[in-house]
Amino acid sequence: MKPVIIFDVNETMLDMTPLKVKINALLDCNKGFRIWFGMLLQYSLVDNCTNNYHNFTDLADATLEMAAKALEAEEAAEKRKEALQTIKQLSAYNDVPKGLQLLKDEGFRLATLTNSPSTTLSVQLQNANLTHFFEATLSIDTIEKYKPALETYRWAAEQLSVDVSGAVLVAAHGWDVAGALQAGMQAAFIERKGQSLYPLAPKPQFKGKNLIEVANSIIVYYKKTT
Repeated sequence: MKPVIIFDVNETMLDMTPLKVKINALLDCNKGFRIWFGMLLQYSLVDNCTNNYHNFTDLADATLEMAAKALEAEEAAEKRKEALQTIKQLSAYNDVPKGLQLLKDEGFRLATLTNSPSTTLSVQLQNANLTHFFEATLSIDTIEKYKPALETYRWAAEQLSVDVSGAVLVAAHGWDVAGALQAGMQAAFIERKGQSLYPLAPKPQFKGKNLIEVANSIIVYYKKTT
């Protein structure tokens, strides 16, 4: 049987360049986005480890305030919130619609799994004109456990009525790929600029420079095995 293809959203399908520009300007640092985003992921794991939960929007604001203090940047709550609203207005990478269509035309089921809240995800997919590709748009907001927690990937598979081994996670983040593989999923890595695989984790089954390459790799593999 063909697997369900599950997509990460931010940086995997959506180009976060406008958000990076806003955050770098806000923090007055050309690496401000990278510093902030690293803190955002770190404190999402703090929530996981302490059995606590704050949605990704609240975590983003809190860690942006922390990053500003660390970088001694002058900022205000209104400016933080204004900058963070940019995440709802991102465009898809040029390769994404074609890659999704290739998979859909071959009969693969498509879904999302993101750390963003469901309300944010809905707006993002609508603005990027991607909603129609997906049969399910899953957010960890429902289970309240951030990726790369293993139970989150297994929960997503349950929601899609497949065994975890019958799903492929597509992501541009090494940590996301590592989590999916450890949970028992297959995985595909998109080599977006600035992203790399975690060298100490298992290797993904599929890899490509963009979603078109990844989609073709998945299609060719499953044509050979079915």
